[in-house]
Amino acid sequence: MQLSSERLDRVRHRVTPILTLFHPELEFITVFVDSTREYLGVVAQLDDRPLLLKFSWIDFISRPDKELQEEVFAQLKQKLGPGAEGAR
Repeated sequence: MQLSSERLDRVRHRVTPILTLFHPELEFITVFVDSTREYLGVVAQLDDRPLLLKFSWIDFISRPDKELQEEVFAQLKQKLGPGAEGAR
């Protein structure tokens, strides 16, 4: 299920700085919600490697930015391996 352009922009503006902080070349591609509206998927890409980050929709919108950053970093480290972080 696709989000409205307004919600897509809100998610993009919240996630993009976190992705860039993890690795400067990590790009936000898109976001979608499952049909039950329970989970949010963020698609990002590093070089030629696509990545899917999964969040509970309620957790995503209610978490403070610092907690969201910790969750994003944890998922990226799991998918890309330790040492994947760019210069911070």
